[in-house]
Amino acid sequence: MKQILIALVVLLSIPAFASFDDYEPSVRARGMAGAYYSTSDDASAVFYNPAGLNLAHNSLLVSHSYLFGNSFQELNTVAMAMNLPRTYGTIGFGLEAMNVEYRNVTLTSEKTYTLAHGFTLLKDVHSSVHLGYAMNLYHLSFEGFGEQPAFGMNVGAMAILHQRTRLGFTVTNLNKPKVGEDSDLSLPQKMAMGISYIPYNGVITAMELKKTVGGETEIHAGTEVQVMDKLTLRCGARSQPASYSFGARFTMFDVLVDYGYSTHEVLDGTHHFSLGYNF
Repeated sequence: MKQILIALVVLLSIPAFASFDDYEPSVRARGMAGAYYSTSDDASAVFYNPAGLNLAHNSLLVSHSYLFGNSFQELNTVAMAMNLPRTYGTIGFGLEAMNVEYRNVTLTSEKTYTLAHGFTLLKDVHSSVHLGYAMNLYHLSFEGFGEQPAFGMNVGAMAILHQRTRLGFTVTNLNKPKVGEDSDLSLPQKMAMGISYIPYNGVITAMELKKTVGGETEIHAGTEVQVMDKLTLRCGARSQPASYSFGARFTMFDVLVDYGYSTHEVLDGTHHFSLGYNF
């Protein structure tokens, strides 16, 4: 009975906030409390800062989570990065699917299909500037009420100074997309900027600001430390809402196993799992 009531509350509250909210699709980013826009350097950059794709290896990441511990609120993601020949950069593909289900019936479904490209604008011995863009096809459906598509555009930039400091900036939904029969539901438009520092190889600290248009400014801070060749630990904290996170990665033979956990002020915490491969 409790899950039924929670599901009804979720459904009734959907029109009150923008769909396709920030569900933290990357397990790595979740472990760092979302401080990832200036850190993005793997396939999950397609969801954060597409400019960081140019730092990624050929890789595939697949993740799964039940948001806030709710078995009816399922988040699945797929992200892939592929390096292009010569100096054409890196392309990325992404799928983010968030479903609300009850008794094997999908009440709501939010799917985002992403095609992204990152490339180097300037580069010298010590520093470089990378740019990127992402095209998102949104698909929103309600059981018994039909479905609606929308198209969004993201842009990002990343500057690396003396190989140790990264500055990142991203605008999500630059074109202000809307969904609905009367195009009356605006998808969230966000801006994020931050700085990350790599004092030693295998150690990253990041501090970032993120703001959704019409919302409050969020502060995200996180760190990642490779404690041994096969094990990396992460932790972080954020505001709006206040939350603490931690996570870990285990690597063996180019296989990546990630876990992330984040708390919530009111709801239960979220466990997030990912499996990846560098090829």
